[in-house]
Amino acid sequence: MSAFLAPIHKWLFNKIILFEDIERAFIKAYIEKYGEKAETIVNESKVYGEMIDTNKQLEEIIDLTNIHGWLQNKIANAETRQAFIITKLKEIYGEEVEDIAAKFYRDNGVKCGLMSKEKEHPSNVIDIFDAMNNYLLEGMPCDRVQSIVTKEDDVVEWYNSRCIHKSNYDKIGGNVEVFYRLRFHWLASFVKYVNSAYKFEYENDLNKVIYKIVKVMD
Repeated sequence: MSAFLAPIHKWLFNKIILFEDIERAFIKAYIEKYGEKAETIVNESKVYGEMIDTNKQLEEIIDLTNIHGWLQNKIANAETRQAFIITKLKEIYGEEVEDIAAKFYRDNGVKCGLMSKEKEHPSNVIDIFDAMNNYLLEGMPCDRVQSIVTKEDDVVEWYNSRCIHKSNYDKIGGNVEVFYRLRFHWLASFVKYVNSAYKFEYENDLNKVIYKIVKVMD
């Protein structure tokens, strides 16, 4: 990435904001349900940084001397905070904590799918896959973790060549499988609402997960 602000920086910044929107939503729900205990855990999570102030423009808050590092740090912090909050609350309240988070991942997927439908009008699987990556936070652009397996008229299949999220969960003693389960909810909702003629699927293939966008059969 360059040493000056470019469209790709704003593109990535917006994806971080969308990811933090999920955090804001489930924090509110957790505090309403679990009260002071949730508030304490949320406050403890701030050791991994604060959420971005959405009342300010990127130009006002980014470190212009280290654009790449600033964005990379915001991504890591957001993932680690979410991991911390969900993991610590699950230790106390069990699986319902993840169920609550899943609702907001689905809601965010719906929101992003409808935004993309209006803005990008994806009409086939390739369009949907490309549009998805305008909203899905998958590290830095230079990470290039998505490896396409199949690209045909009615299906796109891909897998992640490496996991860039596990270190954030390991940092707080969590299980990165939670991250992927929540992401599956987001992906299914995004694809359904961006173009209902297609759906999201996934399957385990040896040591990797194959993600799919496929045409819905009549």
